[in-house]
Amino acid sequence: MRMQFGIQALLLSLAMCGVLPAQVIPSPTAQLSDILARFRDSDLHKREAAFDDMMALMSDGQRQATEPDDAAALTSFFKRHPEDADKVKLGLIQLLKADNTDFQDAAPGRYTEDDTEHYAEVVNVVSSLNDERAIPALVGAMATGGMAQQSLLGEGDKAIGPVLAQLKSSDDMVRASALNMGIALLEQRNNPASNAQIKALIRSSLADESMIVRGVAVQQIGCLQDRQDFVPLLKEIAKTDPQKLPGKALDGGDGNEFYPVRADARQVLRDIQDNAGCRQP
Repeated sequence: MRMQFGIQALLLSLAMCGVLPAQVIPSPTAQLSDILARFRDSDLHKREAAFDDMMALMSDGQRQATEPDDAAALTSFFKRHPEDADKVKLGLIQLLKADNTDFQDAAPGRYTEDDTEHYAEVVNVVSSLNDERAIPALVGAMATGGMAQQSLLGEGDKAIGPVLAQLKSSDDMVRASALNMGIALLEQRNNPASNAQIKALIRSSLADESMIVRGVAVQQIGCLQDRQDFVPLLKEIAKTDPQKLPGKALDGGDGNEFYPVRADARQVLRDIQDNAGCRQP
């Protein structure tokens, strides 16, 4: 027992003096390969489990008080394992693309609160990458608002084409989001050509079959510097937009019938008359 204790003390002394090699922390490559493979699974819940495993690996027991979320843990992981950074980024981008497909096509009530929280976390993590390769995936998630839209704004002109392409989507909400996002991106250019393009987008969207898109277009008119030029068109929309919903008009128009886009047009006309500020759609 005394000899064993002596050996242990010697080993400890040698380690402290640097004579023995320090413990080598293995690369997480093997674990990553398995996780990234599961990111490609067609089953959402298997991808959710893989994402949870990924974030546990990112933290690696080293998350600090200054790393309060997944994005911060990811950045820390990239610093510790730069050789794995690119494959992780591409894997996360692919994961978001797969999640977009599931959530965009989902019937109401199909997914649980945990599922939607997972989707939000993936959107936020991919948004934090600041990688232009993520633009298509973020465009697919732009209807979620928040981080996806902020990240696309940060990409500037590189995002305009992919965003405006979604104006041809069959999904009303995607087209509405593309209109809002496209206008926001074009406003960053702040030149006569982009201003003219914004007006053209609005006029085109006023003919959209969806009242959601037409409503967004009307509201965007209220944010134009020269919105006065649209007064004749707004007056026409306030009388003729065809979409009717059950309910009573809240602004005194259209009797006992509620026409949402007509109501939006009347509100913008009042704002113009009163010189009121822009109401962000």
